[in-house]
Amino acid sequence: MKRYMEHLLHSAEKRVDIFLNTQVKEERDPFYGGMKRPVLDCKPTVYVMADAAAVYLNPDSRYYKDEILLKAMESALIFIRNCQREDGSFDYPSCNFLSAPDTSFCFKRLIATYRLFYKFTKEEELRNLKAGYRFLLTRGLHALLNGGFHTPNHRWAIAAALMQGAHLLEKENPDFSEKLGNRADLYLMEGIDGNEDGEYAERSTGNYNAVVNSAMLSMYEETGDETYLGYVERNLKMMLYYIDPDDTIFTQNSTRQDQGRADYADKYFYQYLYLAARTGNEVFDKAAHKIIKDNMARGDMAPECLHILMLHDIMKDYEFKGYGFLDTYHKHFLEAGVIRGKTPQYGYSILKGKRGFLYLKFGKTLIYLKIGESYCSIRNFIPQTMEETKDGCILTSVEKGWYYLPFKEKQDTSDWWNMDHKKREILNSSQICMTVTVKELTDGMEVNVKSDGLDRVPLRVEICIPSGSILENEHFYFQTAKGGEMVLRDGYLTLNHENESLLIGPGYGTHEFGGHYSGEEVNETGFTIYFNDYTPYERTFFIRRKPL
Repeated sequence: MKRYMEHLLHSAEKRVDIFLNTQVKEERDPFYGGMKRPVLDCKPTVYVMADAAAVYLNPDSRYYKDEILLKAMESALIFIRNCQREDGSFDYPSCNFLSAPDTSFCFKRLIATYRLFYKFTKEEELRNLKAGYRFLLTRGLHALLNGGFHTPNHRWAIAAALMQGAHLLEKENPDFSEKLGNRADLYLMEGIDGNEDGEYAERSTGNYNAVVNSAMLSMYEETGDETYLGYVERNLKMMLYYIDPDDTIFTQNSTRQDQGRADYADKYFYQYLYLAARTGNEVFDKAAHKIIKDNMARGDMAPECLHILMLHDIMKDYEFKGYGFLDTYHKHFLEAGVIRGKTPQYGYSILKGKRGFLYLKFGKTLIYLKIGESYCSIRNFIPQTMEETKDGCILTSVEKGWYYLPFKEKQDTSDWWNMDHKKREILNSSQICMTVTVKELTDGMEVNVKSDGLDRVPLRVEICIPSGSILENEHFYFQTAKGGEMVLRDGYLTLNHENESLLIGPGYGTHEFGGHYSGEEVNETGFTIYFNDYTPYERTFFIRRKPL
């Protein structure tokens, strides 16, 4: 672990370098990287102060007990205090004001930094910083005691901070401490939203899973109750099935702003390490080692967790035994409606209830499929059922064409927008039954599309590929552009992208209809290959690595 501690330390020093070397101007906060801002946001300062304290207190750091850094930390403390509202809360100026959730996120870093000061100094040292931090923490607890939340993860961040605050003030102010504990219990009474698969309500593999895990770890440390540790263990196990062949996280099923991002699992490093050190879990040991080793090999900044490791000797002194993520897997997450698979050649995701229902990852090359179904108010095939098979799955949907019928009685208004259209009778005039069968091959996927019911409806299989790819066959060669599209009427295409060569087809194109003008989701960042036909029909095609 020693070489990785050096990597964590050097990255923390670089972050501190950025802030210290930023010229102070009236409209700039030096602890924000010098970027102009229309509003004051102290959260980045709160966060970087954890790095600053860690390097100031670390004997191996070039910032160890550095006087310039000490003065900067004292100045930053004044800035944070001036940003804290009278009720103890902090704002998230893009949308949240008088915000208990954002106060809890700040509280997490503030109390960790405060604990660093006490672990690595004598009682009389850093008096101003210690007193200032205790003031911020105590004041912030009033906001947490009385505040509310917006999203599921907010509850646990607040509950964890309340527990930490209750212990912090247990001797100094037992009555207030008890109120904090009771408020935490009120949040916990709702029941934690982690299922047996390890999934949290927001399904945010790229961000909020890690946020909730962090809160669970804090609650475990405050209470010793291993129930909280169990939520983290299940989620980290689940996350291993959400890592694609290029080691990025699959996020398309997220309900939050990380949806579609392809980040590495760096933010989970210390969580895997914590569980490996606590439980001896060999799979988590391998995952933690791979995350930090690969981060270092890429030349990326290390995750911001030096302060956490310095507070936990069991992590700081840990020695890795293995390395790597899961080589292959096939896992059906029933509640989430997701099948995740990984073979030696590619990875895939099949999603119930989503327009983009199939994602394939060949190395760094991401391809996903939708089916355009411009039928009444329907715009896309969205799987309503998912049945797992021995080598894939079957997805189905049934959609009905409908029309309003006139009211049988005179209404109180002739204004269309004020009429209660829920009272109208509906005429169901037709239906379309879609069945998509996905079959796992050793080198790719076979897809069968079958439609029954109403005839003469133009369907469009949309194969969305990265822009900048090269498409070619015996008749043409061209580079794809963002927002571009083509219909493959027959035969096969070779797709070349990021050292991958894939074969797609056979295509079909009996019409050129590109979709309804209203409500159509357009692939603006990539290129779309269309396979088009009229209902009813049954077609089979595949996407696979091209044989050498």
